[in-house]
Parts: sequence; C-alpha cells; structure tokens
Amino acid sequence: MYKLIFSTIFIFLFVAFGQVCAFDKELYVERYPDNPAGIVLKNEDGLFMLASNIKLITNKNFLINPKEKKVYIFDVKFSVPGRGVVSLDSVNFPIKKVNGNYYVDLESISNLLGFKILDNYDYYLLKRDVELRPLPQNEGYNGMVRLGFSVAKNFSDLKGFDLNPNINTVCFTWFSLEDGFGNFTNNSDIGIVDYLHKRGYKVWGLFSNKFDPKLTHTLLDSKINVKNAINQIVAYAFVYHLDGINIDFENFDKADSAKFDYFVEKLAESLRGSNILLSVDITVPDKNSSWSMCYDRKTLSEFSDYIVLMSYDEFSKGSYYAGPTASIGWVKKGLEQTLKEVEANKVLLGIPFYTREWIEDNRGKVINVRALYYKDLKAFLETNKLNPQFDEKYGLYHVSFYRYNLKHEVWFDNSETLYSKLELIEKHNLGGFAIWNLEAGNRSYWNAFSSALGGKLINIGGVKDGE
Repeated sequence: MYKLIFSTIFIFLFVAFGQVCAFDKELYVERYPDNPAGIVLKNEDGLFMLASNIKLITNKNFLINPKEKKVYIFDVKFSVPGRGVVSLDSVNFPIKKVNGNYYVDLESISNLLGFKILDNYDYYLLKRDVELRPLPQNEGYNGMVRLGFSVAKNFSDLKGFDLNPNINTVCFTWFSLEDGFGNFTNNSDIGIVDYLHKRGYKVWGLFSNKFDPKLTHTLLDSKINVKNAINQIVAYAFVYHLDGINIDFENFDKADSAKFDYFVEKLAESLRGSNILLSVDITVPDKNSSWSMCYDRKTLSEFSDYIVLMSYDEFSKGSYYAGPTASIGWVKKGLEQTLKEVEANKVLLGIPFYTREWIEDNRGKVINVRALYYKDLKAFLETNKLNPQFDEKYGLYHVSFYRYNLKHEVWFDNSETLYSKLELIEKHNLGGFAIWNLEAGNRSYWNAFSSALGGKLINIGGVKDGE
C-alpha cells in the first residue's frame, strides 16, 4: 500500500519537474552509509539530488540562491589530471524547484568533487574517487569544424533547432562572467552534453564577459583574478565533459589587449594535454577601439586552436544608417584582412542566421531596429506581401515598405547568396564555419551548406528536428 502512496506522490512531483521522470532510488554516501541523502529524481537530463544535502555529501558550505536559480558551493578543491590540486573560492550549479524543494544535478557535483555514482539496484551510492578523469581521446575533426552556437539551457530547449549532418559541433552559451574576480555564472546541463555525445556531436562551452568593459578590466588587471577565472573554466570543462572552450570577450578597452593575450595564453597552457580545444571570438578588423582594435589577432591565434571570425553586424543596432548584417563584399574584405594575421586553417567563418528590420522616419533617420530571425523571415514577407529584390551593391536580397509614414527596410540572405559566402571556406581553405545561432535557422538554408560543402561534409548521424 505504501508503495502506491509513494508512487502517487512522485508522479505529481515529476509533472511539476517539467519532464517525464521515473520514481527512483535513495542516495547514500559511502562515509555516511546510515544517513540517506533523499530520493534521487531521474529524467532524460540525468540524476538530481536535493541541494540541501550538499553539506552531507561534500562537507562544504553552500548557499541556495532561489532568485538566480543557483546553488553556490564554497572552498572547493579538486584534482585535474596533469595539474594536481586546484582550489576555487566557489563554484555554482543550476537548480530546479520541485514541489517546494531545490534539486541539483548529481553527476555534475560528483564529477567536480571526485565521487563515482554506483547503481546498486535498490539505491545509489556515492563512492570517493581520486580525481577528475581526462576526456576520452578522440581523432579530432576529420575535415572542417561545422559549429553552431546555441542558447539552449535544458533538454526541452534542444528541440528548438535542427540537429543535422551539416554541423558536427554545438557551442552553448552557458557561462558568463559574474564578477571581476574571475567567477562565472553556470547555466549548463550535463544531460544535453551526454545526449549529443552519444549522437556523434562535439560540445563546446562559451564563456562570455557580458560585453562589460569595466568588469573585464578588473579581471584582466589582476593575475590572481585571471588565475581564478582559468581554474573555473578548466573545472567546468572537465565537469561537463566539454570538447572545447570558446572565449567570447567583446567590448573591452584596447589598453587591455596585451592582458587579454596573457589570459588566453595561460588558459591555453592549462588546457594543454587535456584534449579540450580552445577557440577565441574576434570581430572583423576595423578602427573601432573597443570592438575591434582590442584584439591582437596574430597573438591570439598562436595560443588558440581556432579563431571564430564574427563576420556579422556590419550595420549593428547602434548604427546611424540602415544596412545589412553581412554583405558579401564586407565579409570578403574582413576575411582577407584577418587572413593576413591568422592562419586560414584556424579560422571559422561566422555565418548569421538573423538580420534586422530597420525603421526610419521621413528624414531617413533610424528610429528603431528589430532583430529578425531567418526562421521567421518567410512569414514576415508573406504577412507584409513583400517581393524581395536583389541588391547588387550588397549581394543580398532587399525589401522596403512604408507603414504609418515610416520606412521599413530589411536585407537578407537566401540559399543562393548564402552559398556565395560558404564558397569562401573552400576557396581559402578555412577551418570551418560558426553559425549564430542555431535557434534562428530556417530549414531551407541548410541546402546551401550541403551544396557548397557537401564534398567535405561527413554524415555523423545527425538527429532531424531535435528529436
């Protein structure tokens, strides 16, 4: 009878959890065999334990922050193969609320703190292990890196884009600089990583500076802060079994350029021998101090495995005039300038899956700019009964119309113009491409990838429509 009661209660809990879960087993810790740490919840994302039992398992102080949906664990020491013991003031993990209680991913906690999770049929046992294990050795990329950035934070978000053979790597925007001391906010999901690994994809993690120049200066100005940031990056890379790290630091002072070089150099040294690749995002060369001249492209490429050329935002949200996101001439020129300082096989060409709708007054002044994702483009054109025309100047398609005496303009790629950009990859023997972002994509655009790069694409068993 009691089993029926418990099953009924947990069916309710799992519905609240947002995904189909199974009533699972109690969790025990090796050193506290008579003190169970509650029932483990199990779903397709993995195993989840009560965050309130972190003290029991780790003997560490912790803080649950419901507003940020995070749990912070303090004074963490962990062992990295080849580096010995690394110390961190704190790390953080995402939490989920279930029926008034907060749960945290058990596998991530175990990976960081050196536990094995043993399934003993009737219960789970946490057993103390020695150190984080290095990632399995792999053959690397057979051909080019075909990367797509994603903003997905959980398993259900993963269904927001097509997984297909045109990409072999997904880079998630999971980590962002929390303070100038080098701590990063963590929004990752190990269930997503395991899911993609089983299907042949590589997974990278993006670490952002939140485009905050003051925060970035505070970090880079102190070698102690830099060391803490690197330790955090390495820790999360091992904990989440990441195949690569992507450093997305933008909008920082040109005066901090050499210090950014130092940060990337030391990070590269820390990742050496770990089978974890390092990539750095850079903009197209121009005279903008904080968005372009802050990058020492040649030096950064020497320390990195790949350089992601963000060949988009030719006309950005803050532009005074309306214009395209990435015209073909602008992309070609920016790539050629970049190749003067960076080896071609290290460059991943940025491909935008978005454009912008510009709204101008009767004097031609831009009064509003709205992002328009390619997945919504067809509906936008049909709703406004628009007939796109090819713009010879920019090598893109263009529409314009008036509403309430305001002019609306949009430039965008179709499969033909996108093909002309992708041809640059083979022409210059680039390392591959990087799409921003997968969620914005339109299925018809993938035809351009297959047509332009089909000879070099390797079908790795991609899953269509995120299924």
